[in-house]
Amino acid sequence: MHLFAWSTLAVAFLIVPCEAATTKYGAAAGWNIYVDDSMGPGCVLMKDNPDGETQAQIGIDATTAPRGYLALYTKTPTKITPGEKISVDFDVDGQKFTGEAKGQQMQGYEGAFVPFNNLDFIYDLAKKKKLTITAKGRKTVEIDLTGTNDAFKALRECQAAQKR
Repeated sequence: MHLFAWSTLAVAFLIVPCEAATTKYGAAAGWNIYVDDSMGPGCVLMKDNPDGETQAQIGIDATTAPRGYLALYTKTPTKITPGEKISVDFDVDGQKFTGEAKGQQMQGYEGAFVPFNNLDFIYDLAKKKKLTITAKGRKTVEIDLTGTNDAFKALRECQAAQKR
């Protein structure tokens, strides 16, 4: 199934460090929760991957009609240039999707992201166990989603608490 046919899934291959417009909201199930004013404000879950090099972000961009995004950032150079488009394959518990990530660099981090327009998609990830992201010629990244239901509930509560 093509990702854009189901939802326009967002993945970034870098985790952006919290900036001045980002404040900690709380934590749940091993995920930190932040409010990012530059996203509308939008709430975002952040979790360091066990590899120590990557961080996953799953969040809401509320600058216009709310949409979601999934981001991965790394300290290791990715050789992805800002704005570069990269074909990405996603495997969510055996369901396969494809999408296009967009390169991004921030404060020494490199990566890429793909927004998605189906906000329920991020909340549905709470019911899944593993998300695997693969881009041709790049390291495959696995995100353990086991037990993240509490984190996603907190993300939803965080977003509901934001003033528009």
